[in-house]
Amino acid sequence: MKTAIEKYFKIKENNSSIQTEIFSGLTAFFTMVYLLFLVPNTLMGAFPEAFNEAGEMVGSYVLSNGLTADEMLVSLTIAACIAAAVSTLITALRTGLPFAQGPSLAIATFITYTVCGEMGYTYEQALAAVFISGIVFFILTFFGLEHRIRKAIPHNIKYAVTAGIGLFIAFMGMQKCHMVVADSHHLVEFVNFAGFSDYNTMSTILCLAGLVLIAVLHYKHIHGAILIGKIVVIIAAIPLGLFHAGEINLFAYDFGVILPTAFKMDFAGFFTHGGNFGLTGGVIAAAAIIMTLCIMDVFETMSTVIATDHILEHKVHHEKTNVKIKKTLEADAIGTVVGASMGVTTVSTFVESTAMAVEGGRTGFSGVVTSILFILAIFIAPFASVIPSAATATTLIITGVFMMSVVKQINFHDVEEGLPAFFTLAFIPLTYSLINGIFLGLVTHTFINVFSGKWRNVKFGTYLMTLLFVLIFVFM
Repeated sequence: MKTAIEKYFKIKENNSSIQTEIFSGLTAFFTMVYLLFLVPNTLMGAFPEAFNEAGEMVGSYVLSNGLTADEMLVSLTIAACIAAAVSTLITALRTGLPFAQGPSLAIATFITYTVCGEMGYTYEQALAAVFISGIVFFILTFFGLEHRIRKAIPHNIKYAVTAGIGLFIAFMGMQKCHMVVADSHHLVEFVNFAGFSDYNTMSTILCLAGLVLIAVLHYKHIHGAILIGKIVVIIAAIPLGLFHAGEINLFAYDFGVILPTAFKMDFAGFFTHGGNFGLTGGVIAAAAIIMTLCIMDVFETMSTVIATDHILEHKVHHEKTNVKIKKTLEADAIGTVVGASMGVTTVSTFVESTAMAVEGGRTGFSGVVTSILFILAIFIAPFASVIPSAATATTLIITGVFMMSVVKQINFHDVEEGLPAFFTLAFIPLTYSLINGIFLGLVTHTFINVFSGKWRNVKFGTYLMTLLFVLIFVFM
């Protein structure tokens, strides 16, 4: 068995071991599992009838689809676990790369607040859009869309995307352990260490201690440094009161409730909803939503692949890597179709996948381990949901540190290269959006070259992508 696994995934050829791959898969799971619960909670915003006047979800409230709020949340959670497991397994087996996929938080937010909120589509109509976008995405990928897009992105922006994602997930980690908190004057402020016994302060201190431990273990070349650090933080959180074991309810999940949400896409309603312009307007609005979903998906996945590629020290333009990127995007599309069929939104490659590479994962076997754990998450959800935020934060921050190393590849002394890269790097974390960062980077790059007389240096694909982004940001 062991030999067969090593041979199939070429583990030794990639200077790895089964032990390292298992550690990598475990680390990635515990870094990402919160998204399997956060995404469903975000999607519940598409059901305003689930909330009282104070904005709190009431589990007993009955939704328009006949389910209670609690039943809908459970159904979405199970659907998220299934979609993540299926797409991650397909990616692992087809590409042999250490990636994990699951429902995109960014796209879930877009569906909840733009498609269902501002545009007024029902959740079932939004699922139809997601399902169609998955099919369209697969077709476009099959015909080489990802190759054209990747060639159209300047190298400085590719490096900036990697660093921007690193800064973004590190900032997410700082938020999760309450190292930085919301502030009305400065948007965020540093935690107040004066109150040593305060929950936020203790969580921050525990996270910092975990980071120091991980750094020391990594310096000593100890395998599983991130996972070991995370486990130590979890154990230390118990006596500090940061691990709320009393909240665990083994019987919180009814596994039969997924049936009411599976295969409930409303295709007819999606294409006829378009507002004041009749059927034509409905089709145009539907096409715009599908196009937006595809663009968001391709850039989320490709950005993560590029970032991981840099960590693995492969050349982005390498032919074999290109083939694997294509297969990753195809798995992404299949996962999206599966997810929409189950009742959850677009599947994308998690930016937290980079934790696999940082922990030493080099093959798809890491993804197989993570996929199995995604299925088990359905049953261990009550336990996974109470993992101390300080433990998750350590992985996010340390992964961000490693990803920031590519900044040295950007020539900031050349403003033509440095300014677009800076905008990309800065606006990903500042706006919580990969799309915003890439948009500002591409637009800045294009306009600088055009107005400096170097318009011939800009590739046709870059012009096309810039125009497309401008249209989306203006009209969506």
